[in-house]
Amino acid sequence: MKTTALIVTFNRLDKLKQAWAATAALPFEHIVIVDNASTDDTHAWLSQLDDVRLQVIRSTQNSGGAGGFKLGAEFIATHIDTDWVFMFDDDAYPDAELLTHFAELEDSGYSAYCCRVLDKQGALCKMNVPFSQMPTSLIQTLDYMVRAERYVPVEHEASDVVTFSFVGAIIRKDVLAANLQAIWSELFIYYDDLYFSYRLSQQGYRLRYSPELLFLHDVPAPNRGGTPPWKVYYLTRNLLLSKVFFEKGERPYSFGAIALRVAKYLMATLSQGNKWKYIKYVTKGIVDGILCKNGKQH
Repeated sequence: MKTTALIVTFNRLDKLKQAWAATAALPFEHIVIVDNASTDDTHAWLSQLDDVRLQVIRSTQNSGGAGGFKLGAEFIATHIDTDWVFMFDDDAYPDAELLTHFAELEDSGYSAYCCRVLDKQGALCKMNVPFSQMPTSLIQTLDYMVRAERYVPVEHEASDVVTFSFVGAIIRKDVLAANLQAIWSELFIYYDDLYFSYRLSQQGYRLRYSPELLFLHDVPAPNRGGTPPWKVYYLTRNLLLSKVFFEKGERPYSFGAIALRVAKYLMATLSQGNKWKYIKYVTKGIVDGILCKNGKQH
């Protein structure tokens, strides 16, 4: 079994150092780091690393997680002889037993696996929990908001899923190479991994949630001031952009489900520190989504 780690980084050198330490300690045959045109000391630090397994790709621009993972996946598909690609951000740290446990699963017949991702408090990292069933319609989305457990795996039980996060995704190289076009760099960040994995599911690939495979996601505690406005812009816009990437009838969210999620973002204005700026970015996300404006817009 030949394995490759794919890490995307941008201006988070302190976290990248921790991700590198955890990754380099594991017996990956190759480690690919995509530097998304960082403006801190990331480039200089990567240049002095001495590890024959390391390949650094320096992007000419910050294309977000979506663009970074696509760039790295394209490089691996073309230049690296490997069986499996392990994908994660610079603030995610693989468990010391990750490859040992994965070796026990490799022949189970799945095209991709997603790990159990914990935050620094040891709780499930909600943003990285896969869907076992997509809440596609308006009614299902309402149900999901009330009874999320109907749509996600039980934390400690392995199960088939229909989506995964790029934090702790493990994909067969041939599957990744055959579906590069479904990593939509136009999204910049958010929903790129969900849309990619949902597309795989639609094509009949089997995806498995494997709780014995662990990652730590070094995300900050919830901010009392709310969600940064630039982030809610991409959350809003990329929901609407799903109509660009999916045919009608194949979309992960119906119009009603999208409208409900956008309404939820608008209602969250009340808990934001800078309410005017927040609602301005939600509005901009709606307009740009309708106009199909993509890429980095903040």
